[in-house]
Amino acid sequence: MTQTPIYGDDNTALALAIIGIFPALAVMWAVVTRSKTVAAFAQLGALHGRDTADQASRNRKSSSLAKDVKLHDQACFTLGVLNVSLTTYIVGAAPQLFYLWHTLKSVSLTALRWYTFRAEGKHFLLLDFCYFANALALLYLWVMPTSALVFQILFMVSNGPLAWSVLTFSQSLVFHSHAHMTSVFIHISPMLLTHALRWADPRSHGFAICDALAAAGDAASGCGLSPLTLLLNATTLFYIPWILLYYVVTFLVLGDYLKSRRYQTLYDRVTTAGPAAKVMSKGFALTGARHELSKRAVYMGSHLLFGVITMALATLHWHSFVAHSTFALAICSASAWNASSYYFTHFAVKYEAGIADQVRRASVVSK
Repeated sequence: MTQTPIYGDDNTALALAIIGIFPALAVMWAVVTRSKTVAAFAQLGALHGRDTADQASRNRKSSSLAKDVKLHDQACFTLGVLNVSLTTYIVGAAPQLFYLWHTLKSVSLTALRWYTFRAEGKHFLLLDFCYFANALALLYLWVMPTSALVFQILFMVSNGPLAWSVLTFSQSLVFHSHAHMTSVFIHISPMLLTHALRWADPRSHGFAICDALAAAGDAASGCGLSPLTLLLNATTLFYIPWILLYYVVTFLVLGDYLKSRRYQTLYDRVTTAGPAAKVMSKGFALTGARHELSKRAVYMGSHLLFGVITMALATLHWHSFVAHSTFALAICSASAWNASSYYFTHFAVKYEAGIADQVRRASVVSK
């Protein structure tokens, strides 16, 4: 027996959900306002114990920056936790609507990243593969939603190199840092998007998954696509064209310009620091690459090899809901694990510094 939705069709439910956001926003506003009000009262109460207005002014100025940073971190932490909660809920309760949530975050977070990277001279990092894959997701959702081929390519790159980069670059679910949360979104959300659309009932949305939008049984069976077909389409129609475009634009056309302006690219990061730098050094030695362009060609070749291997593994996820769900859970868990290491290391250092400071103060008093 089919259960009738309480609020009618999906559009009505979505409208009610949007309207229902406003009370939540009011609560968040009250929390932030209350924090500022409490801080203000605390400052006013402290003024009674001070000697002069000048001293109070100096104390307020000295603490204003720290309060701003704390408020920023509190806001980012709160939004980060809410994001994870809401993302999990939508994927489970209404996967056919997850594309709206993904789009909202994709546009806003990518714009924020461009703004911050532009100020730091890192904006050419947005030419990297992960951003092209995210652009492909938006292209599919809003321009070519009836192209099953585009979805299949998106599925492969999202569950292949994009998802595995969480391990390669130790992406961390650090809630109080919008930079970390943006990186996690870029590498994980497309995987969740393809999971939501791949395994949702095809009749619940208008996106093409198979070559012909079929019944739920046909979609679940894998649409008759072989792993080799999935892999070849993604490699020849998206991965290799991106590699050629990236090499020509970044290394040939803009090479001198980027070097003179000291603009950073992912190639610079990978070959100069971290475990990947050692791997690339061995790759250069094995291939005999000495010229800068040849080294960059080896880098792009290793990028392609990584992509092909991880996309070959992604073909397993296309044909199995259990395998795909387990993989998605593992990638999300890895991001949380990386974040736990960050938090424990960060707060452990801070805690030890606090103990040392207390010991120093106690020593001064005892003298």
